[in-house]
Amino acid sequence: MKKPIIALALTTVFGLLIWLFFSDKSVAQPNTFKTLPAKASVITPAVQPKASNVTQQNLTIAQAKKHFDESIKSAAKQVSHQYAAALNFPPYSQPLTSLDTDRLEPNKFNPVAVPINNDGADLVLSLSKYRFVYPEPIVVRIEGENIGAVTLSLMDVDSKKVLASQRINNAKQSYDFSFSAREDYPRNLQILAEAQINAEQVPIVAHLQYMNPSAVLMGFDNAWPNRDKMTIPAKLKVYKAGMYRIRANLYIGEQPIAHLVSRERLETGSQTIALDAHWSVLKATDQPMHLHGFVIELMSPAPGEPSVFGHSEIKSFTISEFPVDSLNKTPYHPTNAERQSLQFLKSLGTTS
Repeated sequence: MKKPIIALALTTVFGLLIWLFFSDKSVAQPNTFKTLPAKASVITPAVQPKASNVTQQNLTIAQAKKHFDESIKSAAKQVSHQYAAALNFPPYSQPLTSLDTDRLEPNKFNPVAVPINNDGADLVLSLSKYRFVYPEPIVVRIEGENIGAVTLSLMDVDSKKVLASQRINNAKQSYDFSFSAREDYPRNLQILAEAQINAEQVPIVAHLQYMNPSAVLMGFDNAWPNRDKMTIPAKLKVYKAGMYRIRANLYIGEQPIAHLVSRERLETGSQTIALDAHWSVLKATDQPMHLHGFVIELMSPAPGEPSVFGHSEIKSFTISEFPVDSLNKTPYHPTNAERQSLQFLKSLGTTS
């Protein structure tokens, strides 16, 4: 949670810097030169800007610098407050609410829409998810008014080769398609849909990813009390060795309570990696707890190399009658590196 917050803040700050210094054309105007015709033997010197213009440019630069300084202070203050709040909990076990949609739906596909008339009606293309892992089928839905027929093409983004296609002629307001799983799909794919609406062909395009799994989550062993945390061992079948990040969301009933993360280097074959829930995110309850939203990620080994994801053989795991009161209620103490990061953010927010 912490590193993405810092990265987002820094990205915002540098974007602001570029905007401030390059969007104002008065900051860097080129000099203007006048020359006599070729037969003339005298060349006039470069026209020097008037003193008032120079003063105005200096004022503009100074104002931009002041604006930038104030913006970076404000951003750093906000991030430092969020980071300080996060440090009340260990990084492997952070509180979760129903508003944390990026964690609750990490593989969500945002539907693509194009207008089809002046009344506000749209043709909408939706996927069941953005990232598919073999052997998952690619599930597509097309929705819109007055659709007469739809042709769908699954294409390789790089080569534009059509890998599969489907067509439905029955008129209705929504169509559901499914492309069968294939191990030889390239990673970057696109769906091109062409819908016949009122005698016109309306195209719409969506992008997705498809990959062979780096590992498969097979299930969990029983949760057990481990000093100040609940430990849930995850059982994996690993196809590609490397540094893995395993994520899951912990619920009580329908209420999300914690986002759990574990990182560990794993070799190929049957492996176990533990997910831990710190006592500070748990609640004593008669209701069973559940794990959902599994993400199995072989992390990028080097810049430019994408992460490879796995899939889960299970949708959820139930934890019944766990003795929360038996855990050691020791507050979490941030590491030296975490404290130094917080101090750095605070210093950015107060530097004059």
